[in-house]
Amino acid sequence: MTAENNQIPGWKYYNHAAIPTCAPHEMPDLTPVKDGSIWHIEGKKPLLVRYTTDWDCGYDTGWWYLIRETPFDMSTLSSNSRKHIKEAFRKVRVEKINPKDYVDALYECYHQAYLKYKQADNEASYESFGKKCEKANSNGIDCWAGFSIETGKLVGYMTVGLHEEWCEIYTSKFHPGYLKLRASDALYATTLDYYLNVRKKKYVSSGSRSINHVTNTQEYKEQHFEYRKCFCKLHLVYRNDVKYVFKLLYLLRPVISFVGRRFSLLHRISAILKMEEIVRNE
Repeated sequence: MTAENNQIPGWKYYNHAAIPTCAPHEMPDLTPVKDGSIWHIEGKKPLLVRYTTDWDCGYDTGWWYLIRETPFDMSTLSSNSRKHIKEAFRKVRVEKINPKDYVDALYECYHQAYLKYKQADNEASYESFGKKCEKANSNGIDCWAGFSIETGKLVGYMTVGLHEEWCEIYTSKFHPGYLKLRASDALYATTLDYYLNVRKKKYVSSGSRSINHVTNTQEYKEQHFEYRKCFCKLHLVYRNDVKYVFKLLYLLRPVISFVGRRFSLLHRISAILKMEEIVRNE
């Protein structure tokens, strides 16, 4: 087996880290961490391993997944939320699409949304974005798009990773020039109904706590679509040759956080240090 093909069951390389591929509510197999094989995953050398335990522990650990597990019923939402959803469906048509047929439109939406993020430094290139669109269906990823009923323009989209018992929203992007159409309301209502009511998934996850860029998306989902924070315990394991470097950097985290607003590398380091702070404070 070549180094590039050194796949480790239950784990993947992501953003300089090794993370589990099992469901958030499942305990990952830590054997590769204990025997050291994790440090050569997919022919790469991650800086750290990140995983969680104690799913839905019932107290604030500083780390969470945002989930919705109950059937979606519009009547249980606030009157304000119902009004916005109905308004959205008058202006936006939601459709499950094959993303490789809409690469240009999807990327335009992605890029314009990305420009509005604060302290974000990991924008995908058009080429890498297109490759993901090509492989989406074969990788078990659904893509939903919202189109303006008036113009037909793609104004928002969502990608959803499918698993046997649950599913996860990987990406949701909305063109900032068309936010008044409320495509987000139409897309979230459609996907929650489909995966919870039609597909009968155990829960829909909107991912873990976001620390890479400032966003109010999680609060929006809690307030309007009855998602909840499912607290769990965060664990970090550093590669031996960098762990003492991060111990030193941790002492300098206020300075790194401030300077990192201008430099992408320091911003990424600051994100790791923020996770380390969460681990230490739990």
